[in-house]
Amino acid sequence: MSPAGRAAAVLAILSFCGPGAQAGDVYTPDYYSYDTVTDPRAIAMGESSAADAGNPAALSSNPANLAFVSGPAFFSNYRSFNWFEDDLGIDYLHAWSVGVASAAPSGGMALSFSRRGLATSDSREYDQTFSLAYALSRGNMAAGGALRFFNRYFHVDWQDVPDLDYEWSYLASFDLGVLYHARGSAGDPQGLSVGMALQNYSSEHVYRATSETGEVEHRTSLPLYLRTGIRYAIDRPSTEISPPLGFVMTAEYRRFLNPPAAGGFESDDVLRDADFGGIGLELTLYRWLSLRTGWINGYQDRHRLYNRLGLGIDLSPGRGRLPGQVGFDYALIRAPEGGLIESTRFVHSFGLRMSW
Repeated sequence: MSPAGRAAAVLAILSFCGPGAQAGDVYTPDYYSYDTVTDPRAIAMGESSAADAGNPAALSSNPANLAFVSGPAFFSNYRSFNWFEDDLGIDYLHAWSVGVASAAPSGGMALSFSRRGLATSDSREYDQTFSLAYALSRGNMAAGGALRFFNRYFHVDWQDVPDLDYEWSYLASFDLGVLYHARGSAGDPQGLSVGMALQNYSSEHVYRATSETGEVEHRTSLPLYLRTGIRYAIDRPSTEISPPLGFVMTAEYRRFLNPPAAGGFESDDVLRDADFGGIGLELTLYRWLSLRTGWINGYQDRHRLYNRLGLGIDLSPGRGRLPGQVGFDYALIRAPEGGLIESTRFVHSFGLRMSW
């Protein structure tokens, strides 16, 4: 790897790993397993899932969504971030998640695991999050909480610098959320739903950097978010002149509650301007094909909207060949412009969901 390529790769790593590791720092938003959205449905709909009642994968935005899970469910999702040119030497940059959920007394519960990884020819990084969530419902109201455990590892092995290892201890954090839906059943909320969640409440994260020159301890914090979202759903049955149609609109605003004070880091301005907004639309035809689109305002560029596209295919309704429902989801993601990305590029997200 050439010196220029190594320098570019270092910048790429730093842009995804956050600012320098000093006391009082905050992790860069949107680039770690605890807040990276991997669900293709949510991605295509502007990542606005804070009020997506009944969607098990939406527990990462609001654990109260689990209160309306109607039965056992499984999901597995993958999202690529590898927008970079090949000459930067980045072998992969992606995130994935798996989870199981089930109805529980007076609500629902879920267990999930998510991981984000990055590798170059001479460095390797990953972080991972384990989540256990439970939600209760009473009538049209729901409340939920999630306990999360996050850790991270980063290793550099360059010829001109000593080997460097960063290893983080596991950090516990908590999410709390509430949700209201106007009408419909618990398994199929209709009309207006409103959700709100406080995410990543935790203490400082302690980690150690180890190299041939010794060991240094650092501290940093998770980004604390307040999410507010709405969902409006209409399910229209078929008539003699029209097919069955479903329509869903979602919207979400996320407030970054603990941005760092000005401290001299180049990325401070980005961190202080990391609030986020998204909207999404979904049209479902014949209950098996869903077409989705959405827009995002955020991701380090507050002055433009980014469009997302996606689709979902339900492989089993009314066919009797498979128990329950099996669905496939896809989202097309355009790279944010600026920085190391000089041209418009696209990456992809895929997901599989099953319920019984």
